[in-house]
Amino acid sequence: MNYKIEILNENKMVYMRNTGAYGSRKNFDMMKDFKSWIAQNDLTKTLLENGIYGIAQDNPEIIPPEKCRYDLVLITDEDFSQDNKVKTGYFRGGKYAVFTVRHTTEAVQQFWKELPEYIRENDLNICEEPIIERYKEEEGEDKICEFLIPIK
Repeated sequence: MNYKIEILNENKMVYMRNTGAYGSRKNFDMMKDFKSWIAQNDLTKTLLENGIYGIAQDNPEIIPPEKCRYDLVLITDEDFSQDNKVKTGYFRGGKYAVFTVRHTTEAVQQFWKELPEYIRENDLNICEEPIIERYKEEEGEDKICEFLIPIK
């Protein structure tokens, strides 16, 4: 599988968070809510340029499923600190190996299964940071998902 290298800069961000099992219906519903919020706040151009980052903050092999945090992030310089539907913060940025995958259950499962081999074959030096999912579809379900693997 091919990949490209991207450097993401530190930036201001807005995000929504769900705490609970990864892959749950709540995370799917949160994506719909976040995309709706983005459209209501005229940030569609930002979504199309940067995408939405999905970040699993915790390792489910260590943290109980009910305590796992999943964030949906949009990079924006606009100030939404007074908006109670989203939280604000800073995205740390970094260097990433970016893999593009069809957004189907089978393709995503295959990617995760083969990821250790991709890392080994390409001699990627992985950082201890969360892997990021990136979605750039404006409405509905995303057809493509990018996985951003943090590297040194």
